[in-house]
Amino acid sequence: MDWGSRSGLGGHNRNKREIMLKKFTYIFVFSCTTLLFSQDKEEILFVGNSFTFYWNLPSVVQKMSDERDLNWNVTQSTAGGATLKQHWVGEKNLDTKKLIEGNSYSKIIFQDHSMNPIIAIDSTKKYYYQFKELIPSSTKTYFYSTWMYPKMDDPDRDLLKINTIEKNLTNSGINRTSVLLLVGKAFDRFRSKYPEHKLLGDDMKHQSANGTYLAACVIFSTLSNQSSKGLKYRYFGKDNNGKKIYYILTNGGVAEKCQEIADSVVFNN
Repeated sequence: MDWGSRSGLGGHNRNKREIMLKKFTYIFVFSCTTLLFSQDKEEILFVGNSFTFYWNLPSVVQKMSDERDLNWNVTQSTAGGATLKQHWVGEKNLDTKKLIEGNSYSKIIFQDHSMNPIIAIDSTKKYYYQFKELIPSSTKTYFYSTWMYPKMDDPDRDLLKINTIEKNLTNSGINRTSVLLLVGKAFDRFRSKYPEHKLLGDDMKHQSANGTYLAACVIFSTLSNQSSKGLKYRYFGKDNNGKKIYYILTNGGVAEKCQEIADSVVFNN
């Protein structure tokens, strides 16, 4: 009998068993880690309209959280021009109520039509509080306070005057049950200090890429309690065909100014 061959075969079998054991250990550890990671994921929902989804605001917030390893899963329920009432009754093919009732969110961000906090604050309050009744106390809620823009009632509106939206949301008491996301205040402060950079698009209503980046910095910092300073200024993903697409395009100098202003608003610097 060839004992050398038997010895070699035994060594081969031992090596094979060791490799299989290592593979099993890796798969077990990976599975446990994945399960733990998914259980800890924070589900965050944006409820709003084009002031929320322009220039991929939720996706930019998601990318910022990824950069800081925050384990957020940011989703949205949005439709152009949608009011909170339309979210509530399910117009514009919105399923916001079902989403809230069927999922466990750690954070929900509400945004009404941009005009409603000025001309229909009672409607804003009514449907905001109806949504609040659906939400468990463990879910933290936020209200997206947007910016003033010329077309609201006067093309010559002074954009540096007091932000009526923030004032009315505060006077309504919404700020007592939700954290206000002071994006409008950040816009005012940015315009005053850096008027050479546009925050609005050609329609002088919706945010430009710079405006979305500034809004994202305010929202990211408010939700995470972290400064946005040092974050990237361009984020990209892939489309359904696997091709690279940019969620937002701004430049480093403007991004740093947005981060500075966001910090001053969120952290009262």
